[in-house]
Amino acid sequence: MHRHPNISLWQREEDGSYKSEQDGWTLHVSWHPETKEADKRRGFSWAAESSDGKKLEGEGVHEEIETAMSLAEDAAKHAGSA
Repeated sequence: MHRHPNISLWQREEDGSYKSEQDGWTLHVSWHPETKEADKRRGFSWAAESSDGKKLEGEGVHEEIETAMSLAEDAAKHAGSA
């Protein structure tokens, strides 16, 4: 079962990306347009940084923004409880 993000926590930034704060983590989701390079497909990536400077980053890009958001939320939740 796929979990959906808590969209109300995410704020759109001027550059079109989205940010949120959760349990001492700053979450960031960015859009990557399709390029002519064969290994570069379009989609959303996520990254997270804790208040003490620990960084997490997702692998690859995801077609749906909700997927990237929920993965960022899950990563911050699990890193905070570890």
